[in-house]
Amino acid sequence: MASLYLYRMMAPMRLSELNELIRLTLQESFAWQRFWVVAEITNHTYYGHKGFHYFDLVETEEPVAPTTRMPRKSKTANSLTAKIAGVAWREGAIRIRAFEQETGQVFGNELQVLIEVSVDYHPVYGLKLTLLDIDSRFTLGQLEQKKQATIQRLLLERPDFVWEQEGQLQSANKELYLPPVIQRIAVVSSKNAAGYEDFLHSLDTNSFGYKFEIHPFYATVQGEQHALELAATIAAIETRALELEQDFDAVILIRGGGAATDLLIFDQFEVAEAIAACPFPVFTGIGHQKNETIADLLAHTAFKTPTKVAEFIIERNRGFETGLFTILHQVQLLSRQLVSEQLSFLDRVRFSLSYRTQELLNQEKQQIREMHALVRRQPQRLLNNQQLLLQEMKTGLQVNTSGFIRTREKDLAHLLRLFRMSSPEKLLARGFALVVKEGKVQANATEIHPEDMIQILFAGTQLDAAVKHKKEYDGDPFNL
Repeated sequence: MASLYLYRMMAPMRLSELNELIRLTLQESFAWQRFWVVAEITNHTYYGHKGFHYFDLVETEEPVAPTTRMPRKSKTANSLTAKIAGVAWREGAIRIRAFEQETGQVFGNELQVLIEVSVDYHPVYGLKLTLLDIDSRFTLGQLEQKKQATIQRLLLERPDFVWEQEGQLQSANKELYLPPVIQRIAVVSSKNAAGYEDFLHSLDTNSFGYKFEIHPFYATVQGEQHALELAATIAAIETRALELEQDFDAVILIRGGGAATDLLIFDQFEVAEAIAACPFPVFTGIGHQKNETIADLLAHTAFKTPTKVAEFIIERNRGFETGLFTILHQVQLLSRQLVSEQLSFLDRVRFSLSYRTQELLNQEKQQIREMHALVRRQPQRLLNNQQLLLQEMKTGLQVNTSGFIRTREKDLAHLLRLFRMSSPEKLLARGFALVVKEGKVQANATEIHPEDMIQILFAGTQLDAAVKHKKEYDGDPFNL
C-alpha cells in the first residue's frame, strides 16, 4: 500500500482517482460516525417535489446567540470561520418537519440550530454534511432562556409596571378597567397583514350590526430589530388619545402568525415595557398556537388569533346588550307584577269601601231611625218641660213681682223725700238766696260787675239791686 502511494505521488493521476482516494480516506475515518454540530443555516433551498433540503452550514467570528436569526446582511469571507454544504434527504426532511411542528419555527436561512450530521463525500458533488436529526429542545431552550432574561429585566427595571404575584407575571395593564362596550379601538399591525384584514372583516360582518371606530397604527410586527419601532407606535397611541381628547376602549396588537423567531419581537424588552405601561387595555392576537410571548403575559387579555380578538369584542358587546335586555325584561316583569299587585289592592280597597260604605249607611240609617223616634218623643217632652218651666217662672214672677213692686215703691218714696228736701223753695226757706242777672241765675260773682242790675231772690221776696262795688273777701259766711 505504501509503495502504491509513493508511486502515485510520483506519477500523475486522474481526478477521479484522487476523489476516490479522498472518499475512501473519509469513509475510513468517518464511517458510521455521527456528530452534533451548532451552526447557522444559509443558502437554504427546499425542493418540495422531492422532499429534499439543500443548505450551507456556517460559523462566524462573532456568532449571534443560538436560536436567533442573524441580522439581514451579507457576510464577507473574512467574517466566516467555517463553512460546509449540507443536505437533508427524506429521513432528515421528516425530522425537520417534526422540528417545525414542535417549535413553530420554519427551518431556513439565518437560523442557528443544533443538528446531528454524518460526513459524506461524493466524487462528483464533493463534501457534504447529511442532516440526520435536529434538536428542537435546543431551539426552545434558547428561546425560553432569552425570554426569562427579558422578564427578569422587566421585574428589576420596571417594578411599577411589571411584578410577580403568587408565581404569576402581572402588569399594570392587566389591572386596567375594561369597558362593558368596546367601540373606540386602536389597532397596531402591519398595513397589509392578513390578520389585520381578518380582524376588520370579523368586526364589519358581525351579525348584530355593531359599529366600531377603528384607529389604525401601522408598524412592522416581526423581527427583533423592529422592537423599538413597535414600542414607539404603542406609546404614540396615548399621544393620539390626548390630541383627540378621547380615550380608547382597547388597543389591539395583531399579526397573522408566523415562525417562532418571527414572533421574537413580542419577547423584546421595549415592546413588553410599552404594553405594560399602556394606559388602555391591550389585547394581543399574534397568531401563535403554542407558547405565550411576553407580550401575551403582560397584556390585559391574550388571544391566539386576530379573529379570536374580534369575536371576544363582539361577544362582550353582545353580553352588554343581552344584559340590558335582561334588565328590560326584569323591569317589564316587575312593572307588570306591581301593576297586578296594585290592581289587586285596588280591588280589595274597592270591596272594602263598598262594604264599609254599606256598613256606614246602615249605621247612619239606624241612627236616623233612632233620632226619628227620639224626635217624635222629644217635642212632647220638651213641651211638657217648657210648660213646667213656664209655670215655675209664672209663680216666681208673681212672687217676685209683688216684692219688687213694694221695694220699688219704698225706693221711690225715699227719692221723693230727697227731691223735696233738695228743691229751691226748701233751700230759700232755709235762708239761702238766688242771684239773677239778666234772667240768669249766677252761680258765682265772675259775671257780675259794678253798676250791674241784679235780682236777689229770697223765699217769697225779690230784691232789685244795683252793684256799687266788687271786692274779694276771705271771711267764712257759713260759719254760723
